[in-house]
Amino acid sequence: MCLSGPPNRKTGRRSDDDPAAAWLNTPCGKKTREGLLKEIASSADKEPWERFRDFWVDVWGEGGYFGKFEDNTAIPPMRYTFSDPDYGYPMETLLFFSVKVVKNDESLHWPLDVYGFVAVRDVLDRKRNMIFCCERDNCQTINQQKNLLTGPTRAVAVSVDPSYFEVKLKVKGATETEDRDFSLFASTYRSGSMVRTFTSKLSTLEMTFQEIPYSVEATVSLKVIDGSWPDGFRGEFSARIDSVPDMKFRLLDCGDDKLPTDVDGKIQLTRRVVSVELRGFLRVPVLAHHVNGKQIKRREAIFQPKRCGISSNSKLKVGSCSMEITVSWSLFTSLP
Repeated sequence: MCLSGPPNRKTGRRSDDDPAAAWLNTPCGKKTREGLLKEIASSADKEPWERFRDFWVDVWGEGGYFGKFEDNTAIPPMRYTFSDPDYGYPMETLLFFSVKVVKNDESLHWPLDVYGFVAVRDVLDRKRNMIFCCERDNCQTINQQKNLLTGPTRAVAVSVDPSYFEVKLKVKGATETEDRDFSLFASTYRSGSMVRTFTSKLSTLEMTFQEIPYSVEATVSLKVIDGSWPDGFRGEFSARIDSVPDMKFRLLDCGDDKLPTDVDGKIQLTRRVVSVELRGFLRVPVLAHHVNGKQIKRREAIFQPKRCGISSNSKLKVGSCSMEITVSWSLFTSLP
């Protein structure tokens, strides 16, 4: 097999005239070339996810500066909420709206019990930032309308370096030996469309997201400070930003019995971390749908983004239920 090629358009030289190509023809270079060809041949038989794992270990090292391949991100949300506003900077970020299964193998029938993870890796620490994750004993029952998103755990930064989508999902069987690979892939992201589909194993996944320029991280929390959620109403808590006005991302959907709160009245949101363009606004609408579908109550809190610090609004009231919404703002930095 010859590694030389056509003349380089810029230099006019053939690749075998280049110093690197000449070195490959030395005894040492021939061994290296043989090793490269063997590695390429062996990787051709591997799954894309396996090739990505090998790539990650080769580039960043197993157990080195960025930890192990399986590690989750060590960067928490609100990292610089209480720091100096000049420490850190806004960044371009990815804001995820949904991850859905839009197609599955004919051998499978809805609904499905699914477990595993969907993660994204960015330039900040190269580790898994989970946007969906559950164990086999706590699997999710899904259908085609089910949005799998429960994350990210912190905002996802975008830079000149690529980000990576990583998915490893299984369908739960009657026993663990009967579980089947549902989706298994890894994909590079640099820029591009708002909706992407990925077909792997027994399914096709659809991701909907948007790049948000010059943005900060916003961590949303809600707390019941007086009264109780109205009987017979389902709750829908979401968020919108001005740069993507037609899209909303769900923070929580709850039934008509009661809000999921802790002993202090803090509402247990499914998602709480979003990205907001620094020059826009964050809107947090709360909808109460009556179970008969005829009555809807809507309230909304609006926040102007900050570089750091906390914003609070305690005037949101649905029926007799008074709630306080708090947003913690944070910038980014590439420092460990």
